[in-house]
Amino acid sequence: MTDLLEATSDPTLPPMITAHNIQKWYGSFQVLKGVDLEVSPQEVVVLMGPSGSGKSTLIRTLNGLETHEQGRIVIDGVELTQNPKHLEAVRREVGMVFQQFNLFPHLTVLQNITLAPIWVKRLPKLAAQEKALQLLERVGILEQAQKYPGQLSGGQQQRVAIARALAMEPKIMLFDEPTSALDPEMIKEVLDVMRSLAESGMTMIIVTHEVGFAREVAHRILLMDGGQVVEQATPEEFFTNPKEERSRQFLAQILG
Repeated sequence: MTDLLEATSDPTLPPMITAHNIQKWYGSFQVLKGVDLEVSPQEVVVLMGPSGSGKSTLIRTLNGLETHEQGRIVIDGVELTQNPKHLEAVRREVGMVFQQFNLFPHLTVLQNITLAPIWVKRLPKLAAQEKALQLLERVGILEQAQKYPGQLSGGQQQRVAIARALAMEPKIMLFDEPTSALDPEMIKEVLDVMRSLAESGMTMIIVTHEVGFAREVAHRILLMDGGQVVEQATPEEFFTNPKEERSRQFLAQILG
C-alpha cells in the first residue's frame, strides 16, 4: 500500500457504503449469506475469491443491478430500495465498469461517453463533449474520440468504458474484473488508469485477481467464499500472513 493511498482514506468520516446482513437467492440457491461491508470515503477495497463466491453479485447489489432479499444497503446516506427515486439517486453516485465493455457499437467513442450526461443529467451537448474529451485525455486515448468501438483494442475499449462511467461524476466506482477479458499486454494500460483514479481519492470497490495491483492500491482485501466474507485484512497482512485456512488455500492457487 502506497503512502499516498494510506493518506487518502479517512475512516473518521461517515461511511460512503454500508451493507449489513446482505442476503440474496437465485431460486433455491443462496448466493450471498449475510454479507457485512463498510467502505470509507476515498477507500479502495479489493474483493478476491474463487469463481462463484459471490463477489460480482455483491457489487452488483450495491448499485441496484441485483436486488437483495434481506439486509440493508446505504450509499452516501441514501438507502438502496426498489423505490425508483432511491435507485436513481444511488445510481447517480455509483459508476460501474464490467468485464465486458458494453459500448454501443454504432456510436463513436465521444458519443458513447456523452450519451448519459446529455440525456440523464441534461448537460448541454457542447459541455458534455468538452467533459468527454477531458476524460479521454485523462485515460490516455484522446486521439480515439471519433472512432467506433470496433476500431479499438480491448484495452482501449475498457478505458472508454471507464471514461463513460466517470462522465456521470460518480462518488464511487465499482469494477467487476475489468481486465479479465483483456489480452495480457492490454491489462497494464487499464490498471494504470485505475491506479490514477485511486490516487485521486476515488472511493472504489474492485473485483480482481491482479495480485500486484491489489497489493499496491488496496487499503483492504476481502476474501469471499461461499457467499460470505471469509477474511479481511490489509494487503500486507493478507498476502504475507493470512489468518484463515481458506485464504491460505486461495493464495496457494493464485500465487502458484
